[in-house]
Amino acid sequence: MRLRDLEIFHAVLQAGSVTGAARLLHISQPAASKALQQVERHWGIVLFTRSAGQLYPTEEARQLEEASQGMLGQLDEVKRLAAGLRSGEEQALKVIATPAIAQQLLPQALGQWRRRHAQVRCELATQHTREIVDALLLHEAELGFTLSAPTHPALATRALFSLPLMVLAPEGYWAQESHNVPLPVSTLAGVQLVALGAHDPLARRLDSLLASAEQHEPRMYDHPPHIITRVQTYPLAAALVQSGEGLAVVDALTAYIACTTQGLMARPLPAAGELVLRAVWRRKEGRSRLAQSLADSLARQAAQWLTPAAKA
Repeated sequence: MRLRDLEIFHAVLQAGSVTGAARLLHISQPAASKALQQVERHWGIVLFTRSAGQLYPTEEARQLEEASQGMLGQLDEVKRLAAGLRSGEEQALKVIATPAIAQQLLPQALGQWRRRHAQVRCELATQHTREIVDALLLHEAELGFTLSAPTHPALATRALFSLPLMVLAPEGYWAQESHNVPLPVSTLAGVQLVALGAHDPLARRLDSLLASAEQHEPRMYDHPPHIITRVQTYPLAAALVQSGEGLAVVDALTAYIACTTQGLMARPLPAAGELVLRAVWRRKEGRSRLAQSLADSLARQAAQWLTPAAKA
């Protein structure tokens, strides 16, 4: 079985027609039709039936589709790796960060960094931590920034700044003088919360904290917090707080942005601990001078913005 046969087979499955498959593969319609005929002849199986101009997979084709998905996924990864290696020769600094970091902190840090490296091309992307790991391993990025701690053996990390966790609330929820005053976890009793999805380290920490508090805090036992919405990103949690959906526990970076741009209020939640802003790169290659310099700029920018909040 050839990889090209798999590509043609899956292209027809996806498009539902030979013409559509030809467009996906950037070949002519006659070439795609001939290729599909050759695949069926090589495999000795009828893969599609035709009705009203559409191709419909046979039962045998469905079984082959399920069995070959992994092989096609590996082929896609090889292609992405080759593309990453090829474009890496262009000497652009490719950076990828989670949304909370990319929203404002990274642009500010890049502005400082650019004063010293005016001629260097940059490519910036935003993804969640799992996708950042994939992008680094496939050479689609040289440097990543995240609030999680990837544990892949091929990656190395550097802690840049510790971010206290904050409870975010709509404007006027607390008295103005209590803004930034530490909040006991017991005050979350009976509160509606917006929380991160279960994949996020902050979500797991918050769930554990609330479960422990319910065992030891009478108010929490009688009136536990109610998580009404789970989201994928910290900025989305802040937007829902602004809309009145509930309170949210977020990192200090998200809280700083939400308070300064959306007029929200924030108070530290010491019992929840801290998250760490980290730089991530491929261990084997190490950090380039340019990547190291940008990580330093990001650490300085985080300290400039967040040290007052951390000391509150």
